[in-house]
Amino acid sequence: MPKIALIDFDGTVVDHKFPNIGEPMPEAFDVLKAMKRAGWKLILWTCREDCKKRKYLQEAVDFCKMNGVEFDAVNETIDQHEFRDPEEYKYRRKPYARVCIDDSNLGGFPGWDVVRKEILDDPRKHL
Repeated sequence: MPKIALIDFDGTVVDHKFPNIGEPMPEAFDVLKAMKRAGWKLILWTCREDCKKRKYLQEAVDFCKMNGVEFDAVNETIDQHEFRDPEEYKYRRKPYARVCIDDSNLGGFPGWDVVRKEILDDPRKHL
C-alpha cells in the first residue's frame, strides 16, 4: 500500500485567513519536507479553486513551493494510483490516501508535532 497523504491547506498548513494566505502553522513545512524525504506522496486537498477574479488555488500551491514543498498532485488522485478506468468513469472522486491531515478531523487538528510523531517517528503505524 503506497504512502500517500491528503493535506488540507487553510487551517492546517497555514492559519485560516481565507481568502488570504495565513501564516504557516508551526512545523508544517518541516514535517511536510520530512514526509517527502521518507517517501510519502503528498496531495494538496483543499476547497480553494481558481476563478476569473483570483487564483486562490494557485496562490496556495505557489506559497507551498516557495516554502520548499511541491505536491505530487493537487485536488486529484496521483495518476499511477488511480484505480478507476478513465474510459468508464468520467469524473474522479475522492483520491486514495493512507492518511488525511486536516483541521476538520474529529477533535480538530492536533498540530504538526503530533503529525511528526505519528507518521515519521513511528512509521510502523502506517505501513
